[in-house]
Amino acid sequence: MPKDNAATQTVQRIANILRCFSAGEPEIGVMQISRATGLHKSTTSRLLSSLEAEGWVAKNPETRKYRLGLEIVNLAGTVLEQIGLRQAAQMHLRELADLTQETINIAVLHGDECINIESIKSPHAIQYAGQLGRRNPLHCTSTGKILLAYMSAEQRQQRLTPPLRAFTPHTITDLAELEENLMQARAQGYAAAYDEFDEGLSAIAAPIRDFNEQVIAAVSISGPSFRMGAEQSQLYAAHLLSASRRISNQLGYFANP
Repeated sequence: MPKDNAATQTVQRIANILRCFSAGEPEIGVMQISRATGLHKSTTSRLLSSLEAEGWVAKNPETRKYRLGLEIVNLAGTVLEQIGLRQAAQMHLRELADLTQETINIAVLHGDECINIESIKSPHAIQYAGQLGRRNPLHCTSTGKILLAYMSAEQRQQRLTPPLRAFTPHTITDLAELEENLMQARAQGYAAAYDEFDEGLSAIAAPIRDFNEQVIAAVSISGPSFRMGAEQSQLYAAHLLSASRRISNQLGYFANP
C-alpha cells in the first residue's frame, strides 16, 4: 500500500475509534470497539495504546475499558471558546472599528506564536491587513506582548528562547528590556508595538478574559505608524480598554470591586 494511502487509512481508523465514544457509552472495551469499527482486535488495541500515549484516550485501571482523554477536552474547549469569543466580540469590534477607523484584530495564543481569529479592516486606502489565520511572533507584536504579559514567568520563559529575532531596528531583543516592557503593559492595561514587527506599522492590544479570569485572547488596534504613533495610540487606549472589558463581560468575566 502506498505511504499516503496507509497514513490516510490510519487516520480514518483513529477517527472511527473516537466516534465510538458517546454520552451513552463513555467507556468502551477493546472488543466492543473492534466490533463497532470492523478492525481486528490487535489493530484496535495497538491504536488505542497510541491514542492513550498521546492523551486522546485514557484506560480505566479497574474496568480495563477506555474513555476519551483530557487532550480531547482541551481541544474541544479551545474550539468552543473561540466560537464563543468571536460571537461575543462582534458588536464591540465593529464599534471599535467605527471609532478608530483602523484595523481591529482578535488573536489567540498558538504555541510560540499568536494567530488572528477575527479581523475588521480599516476603511483607509493605507491600512494594516490583518488576515485571518495569520501567525505572528509574540515578542514584537502588541497582541503577542499582551498575551506574554499575563503569562506566568515560567510560561514566558518557555516561549522566549534567546536570541530573540530582530524583525526591524526597533524590535526588542533583550529579555530584561522586554520584561520591563511587559511590566508596563500590565500596569497600564495594554501593550504597544511601534515599528517592532513591520517597519511603518504600529498597534496596541488589550487582554480578553473569560469567566475563570484567564486571559484567553487579545484585541488590538493596528495601523500605519504615521496614524498610530504613541500620542494617537494613547487616545485610542481608552476605547480599546472599554472594548476589551465589554467583550470579557460577555464571556462572564467581571472584575472584583
